[in-house]
Amino acid sequence: MGLFTDGESILRVSRLRVAYFVLFVLAFLTTEFGRFVYRPIVYRAGANDLGVADTIGNLTGVVTQIFFMVAVLHSNRRQAHRVVLFVVCGYIAYEFLQPHLPKGTFDAKDVLATVIGGLVSVALLALVHRLVGDRETASPGLDTGERAGG
Repeated sequence: MGLFTDGESILRVSRLRVAYFVLFVLAFLTTEFGRFVYRPIVYRAGANDLGVADTIGNLTGVVTQIFFMVAVLHSNRRQAHRVVLFVVCGYIAYEFLQPHLPKGTFDAKDVLATVIGGLVSVALLALVHRLVGDRETASPGLDTGERAGG
């Protein structure tokens, strides 16, 4: 079994992979709605939304990237959690590198939003695996793309 995927499952279509892809699309649409609809409304109104409009890219973008990766890689439960850790750590590292980049600034709210997005992703993964199952726990040959195991 690989770190994020394995050779047996990467080309297979399953209900798990479809669920991951649906969550990727929903997260992407939520991110774009937040950036292009919600954020301008909050800024125009001068509303205090506790920084959500400022951090929407990290908050929902991390969820989007996680579900894109697990859908493409067809990660099982353990591998998907590794993807979450990898993506969240990458976003946080990038945030700390920002002051050293042209026009970059560090924003602690972005770090917090990234962590919250990672936790939301873990919760969504738990829900998906509860509803759809995991590749490692079903009988071989099912249209779920799951493998035998116990």
